[in-house]
Amino acid sequence: MDFELVSDLEKLKALSGSTWKDMSDILGVDFSTFSRWKNRSSKPTKKNLNEIYNNMYKKKYRLNNLMEELYKDLNNENTRILFHGSKEGIVGDLSIAYSNEKRDFGKGFYLGESVKQAISFVSSYENSCLYFIKVNDFKNLRIKEYDVCKDWMILVAYFRGKIDEYSDSKYLKKLLESIKDIDIIIAPIADNSMYSIINEFIEGSITDLQCINSLSANRLGKQYVILNDSTLKNNVEIIRKSFICKLEKEDYEINKDIETNIGKGKMILAKRQFAGKGKYIEEILK
Repeated sequence: MDFELVSDLEKLKALSGSTWKDMSDILGVDFSTFSRWKNRSSKPTKKNLNEIYNNMYKKKYRLNNLMEELYKDLNNENTRILFHGSKEGIVGDLSIAYSNEKRDFGKGFYLGESVKQAISFVSSYENSCLYFIKVNDFKNLRIKEYDVCKDWMILVAYFRGKIDEYSDSKYLKKLLESIKDIDIIIAPIADNSMYSIINEFIEGSITDLQCINSLSANRLGKQYVILNDSTLKNNVEIIRKSFICKLEKEDYEINKDIETNIGKGKMILAKRQFAGKGKYIEEILK
């Protein structure tokens, strides 16, 4: 799937009330070259695309956010619009086979519930891009949802290979059994600062209550993890591939740092407030 440059140019023309000649001037492109792109008789390079979308961004046209608002109007009990940030772009059919096993819930196709989430996790990659994903027949899928809770923390620790010593735990086996035939897991997204808190719980230096209340400072929202290729094939549709320009990536990097620092502060205070309360991981899993 290619980027939707021509469609985006038409949207920008409508938003700005400009002529096509004005548009080429706004974007800093020779009109004859611009016309060939518009008529699809030639394609812009990656450098061209970055210059075009950077200029759009400078003019305060946030197309990715605008398209997010438009597509989210499609959400209902049977349709879910989600977002996927890719480091290099999707090639071929969707499959969980390409996923890393050491992720929050093992192999799966990971989606965010907002453009902000999706871009934030790939904003540091040069060739990253954004996909708008439509999940159909949502109400008939087998779904398991978690908030910030003990079960979620333990499952993340398990799939990231951190608690192999507790592989015989009845508690852990019961958790794994509960998600055995699930199509989609909906759960909080964890960043590196949150993983560090989970690691403290795994290492036995803080209790489950300290960990849970520290992690409730999470400002990243939830992720949707599709766990099998059957769901990807029958229920998932890529409806848009969006370019992420350099200026947009830089803005998300700055915002990510701000959010991370706020979250870290909340985590520190929560650890102190709930010190000595709750159970340690050994008490839970043994």
